[in-house]
Amino acid sequence: MLPFNKSHLSLVIAATAFPMSVAFAADGESEKCEGEALKGNLTAACAEYGERFEEVIVTATKRESSAKDIPINITAVSGEALRQQNITDIKRLIQESVEISAPDSGARFADSVTVRGLNVSSSSANNLESFVKTTLAYYIDDTPLPKLGFRIKDIARVETLLGPQGTLYGAGSLGGTVRYITNAPQLEETDFRVNTAAYQTNGGGISSDTDVMVNIPVGETFALRASAAYLDEAGFIDRIANPYWRTGDLAYTADPNPNQNLYKDDNWQEVSTGKVAALWAPNDRFEVKFTHMQQDQLAHGTRGANRLPEDIADADSGCGPGDCFSDRPYGSFETPYAYNDRTLISPHEEFADKEFYLDVLDFSVDLGFATLDSSTSKFRDSSVGEADYTSQGYAYYGWAGFGPEDTGITAHITFDNTYSGLSHETRLVSAPNDSYEWIVGIYATEQKSKVSFVEYIPTIDDALGWKAVGRNPDMGYEEDYRNTYTEEALFGEFGYNVTDKLMLTAGVRYFNYEDERDANLTDYTLALPDQRLNSKGGEDGKTFFKLNASYDVSDELLAYATFSQGFRRGGRNNFRDFNGNIVTGDSLSYEPDSIDNYEVGLKGYFFDQKLYLQTNIYQIQWNDPQTFRSQAVEYGFPINGTENGPDAETQGWELSSRFNINDNWALTYSTATTEGRFTDTLTHCLYEGGSEPSDSGCRTWTNGDLLGGAPKWKHNFGVSFNGDLGGYPVWASLRGRYVGATNTDREDTVYETQDTGTVTYVVVPWQRPSYTLFHMNAGMRFNNLSAGLWVDNLFNDDPIVSSQRAGVLGRRIFNATPRTIGMSLSYEL
Repeated sequence: MLPFNKSHLSLVIAATAFPMSVAFAADGESEKCEGEALKGNLTAACAEYGERFEEVIVTATKRESSAKDIPINITAVSGEALRQQNITDIKRLIQESVEISAPDSGARFADSVTVRGLNVSSSSANNLESFVKTTLAYYIDDTPLPKLGFRIKDIARVETLLGPQGTLYGAGSLGGTVRYITNAPQLEETDFRVNTAAYQTNGGGISSDTDVMVNIPVGETFALRASAAYLDEAGFIDRIANPYWRTGDLAYTADPNPNQNLYKDDNWQEVSTGKVAALWAPNDRFEVKFTHMQQDQLAHGTRGANRLPEDIADADSGCGPGDCFSDRPYGSFETPYAYNDRTLISPHEEFADKEFYLDVLDFSVDLGFATLDSSTSKFRDSSVGEADYTSQGYAYYGWAGFGPEDTGITAHITFDNTYSGLSHETRLVSAPNDSYEWIVGIYATEQKSKVSFVEYIPTIDDALGWKAVGRNPDMGYEEDYRNTYTEEALFGEFGYNVTDKLMLTAGVRYFNYEDERDANLTDYTLALPDQRLNSKGGEDGKTFFKLNASYDVSDELLAYATFSQGFRRGGRNNFRDFNGNIVTGDSLSYEPDSIDNYEVGLKGYFFDQKLYLQTNIYQIQWNDPQTFRSQAVEYGFPINGTENGPDAETQGWELSSRFNINDNWALTYSTATTEGRFTDTLTHCLYEGGSEPSDSGCRTWTNGDLLGGAPKWKHNFGVSFNGDLGGYPVWASLRGRYVGATNTDREDTVYETQDTGTVTYVVVPWQRPSYTLFHMNAGMRFNNLSAGLWVDNLFNDDPIVSSQRAGVLGRRIFNATPRTIGMSLSYEL
């Protein structure tokens, strides 16, 4: 049963957050819409009309095609539709997807992303990016990126392709690909547009989001396009530096102001985004484009609220330790809030200062028999900041006199993460042909990364009698990982029309890669031996394949079957010899993992184009999945790494639909179900001589255990209206989103064991309960001026969407953003 009451049910008339791969166009507007679509600006001409379906033109297969004619699961969402629904970044985009899942942890965190159930990592909030895993690939136009934080501004559309895409894209992908398609400079006319929005989250301040775009042709062959945006988002979570149960000598000291305990609305952010593009097209057969993008983001605070620590909660309720809360289905997640659901406890200030730069040079040449496209890009993505480490500081440094009963001094960490790279991709795409089509490409990249963090414990130098030589004072521990990855690939597809209705396509990806890693682990307390590891590995002649058959059941209906393979590179661990045990050679590295995807689908129109439907079933065999592994050393200190687990399998069903009731009203419904499990049992021992799971350093993954990270069911549903009022276009939608219960981790994972003296409680990965949220938007256009209104979380519900372990301060719970009401204005020339 969906968890909503009768009042909610009366309002379940909402369009899905993703308008399907179709848009509305009025009779007599089709030609205009098609022309705008080919320029990547579909909604500028068509979003206001609603008399019949018009196909969206996408470039996912490297040629302009109707989304309904591409034999894979693909959705395309226009930039205007995203703007109307206040979807302005990748996190919101993923939240509205039924096939992709990620914890909604807020702006400061990088989140683990799960596609079609492919995940064996924790899907809770984590301060350290080295623990974050994703099976989703990210692109801006033709540039692959290790992560995607660029806001959705001056974007023509966003294309989402599910399944491996290594025979179409140079960088490949394991579970799927998200592409931002930016608006290119236009030679035909001068354009100017400014958009501004003001909104307020319940209990927070006023936020603003403004962007401006200008397109200027210079002569007949050259054009410039520039855009800039600024987001000033107010917070709604208060931070308490010192909780009420820490008094006297054990009271914490607030940071950054020792005399301030309450920091109001601490989870704010400011983001500046800019893009400049220049296009030179001396004739119809040749063009060159240069694009520069950059973004500065300061994400401050954390959007969570602390539950009471269990010992405090049990004491307040008169229970013995572990008697009241530890044995409940959700463990400590049922304890009361320390203050309320809008107050976070953090002695130290928390923030992430992020910068992103991207330069791209593209050129395209029409050779007649084919089009030659080339893209060369250089990027840099960095994030520096701080996070509270109070609980970890007590756990790791209690032996040095910094336990919770010894002192009020708390720990914090700083992190410094940088990703940079240079990539080149050249593709040759065949001209339209009734008999066959093909694409062949080469790809080369060199990517470098630095992921590091440092733990600070004030006064630890004095406590241990050390002097800070060659380092900052009071540093306790540091991890610094440097990585250089290079790859060269040859990829391509060939499709042949066996008959007028049947096309067979074969694809291949042949590649070499080299991975070099330098890891430096330094423990300034000398509790652990310092360690520096250098490793270099790779593979030559790696090959993956794709086979696809598509059949035109009719002019408006396509059936397809696909076999495709995906790949993810391996890496190096920093496990060390410990307590007389020797780490095995295969524990020091982990191998690449890969998938074999089997998929059957159907897509097209029914009932005189009143219904558009896209549906498919899939089964994915995951070979040698990379799964997290931890080594416990002195004082229980964890060294985190990755190992290859047993083979796994995910399977599911996906459906998206849109029904055009009449000229004005449309219903939409999307759903996806997925489940992933290990299909084998594997015991891995870190140390030589280990043979049984009970031996020190051994870990068993069991056949049948759930992978976690994604709910079994997700649904989007609702209704939309497009029409006119007094001759002016109007639109409105009311949308609902259901997310099923979600395991935050693998089912086999045991976080901790608590022994009360009579009963032993095992605390296993928490399952976030299911929830339903509702959103709405409406707008009207007056000639060159558009006005809109939107409401997110219409009923101000507070489901748990993420969490973070916090020990002596209690678990941090992340609820959905409270009801947010906003208004927007757009002016266009």
